[in-house]
Amino acid sequence: MSDTNYIILTVASVDFSYRENMTKLMAQHSKDLIANAGVKGTRFGSIGTGEHAGSLIFIQFYDELNGYQKAMEFQSQSPVFKEIMDSGKVNLYLRNIATSLPTKFENSTEHPKYIVITRAEAAMSDKDKFLNCINDAASCFKDNGAITLRFGNLLTGSNVGNYLLGVGYPSMEAIEKTYDELLAHSSYKELMTFAKVNMRNIIKIL
Repeated sequence: MSDTNYIILTVASVDFSYRENMTKLMAQHSKDLIANAGVKGTRFGSIGTGEHAGSLIFIQFYDELNGYQKAMEFQSQSPVFKEIMDSGKVNLYLRNIATSLPTKFENSTEHPKYIVITRAEAAMSDKDKFLNCINDAASCFKDNGAITLRFGNLLTGSNVGNYLLGVGYPSMEAIEKTYDELLAHSSYKELMTFAKVNMRNIIKIL
């Protein structure tokens, strides 16, 4: 999947007994959105850590927000989405829109098995400095196994303006190796002087 400009993150609590069925339905719903509504790609997974642990997350990628509007219109008529919502076992409780800024990281077409999402507070005036630190550390992520990396700002929700970093990995081992090296990286140390991490979640892709 090529780089995109916007990311939509939707989080839901789902009855455990319905998760297997929902995973199958969301796989079909993702295909429908890509085929009919301008979605460039999707990810669906289970949040394993942090403030939303146990919930499921659906991530959509768009070139422009008009595409998201088209997707919402399609979704309102989708029998698959209707089946999910009519089950009475799914509670959508969070949806945020984030930008996705260009970085020096070359994203792979390989699908990750895990995604680590990190949210941080920093001044908007530090955006260029923040992006420079991410770009300087890009090789650290790549060399230790990361296969995708996206960075941007939240446009909606209670944490508007916070920065989001989402990195996809093929394994938990790759996550561990990356953070072992990242903690000693000069750009990461610089980043920690002006940014405050307030969330980090590990998502297992289903």
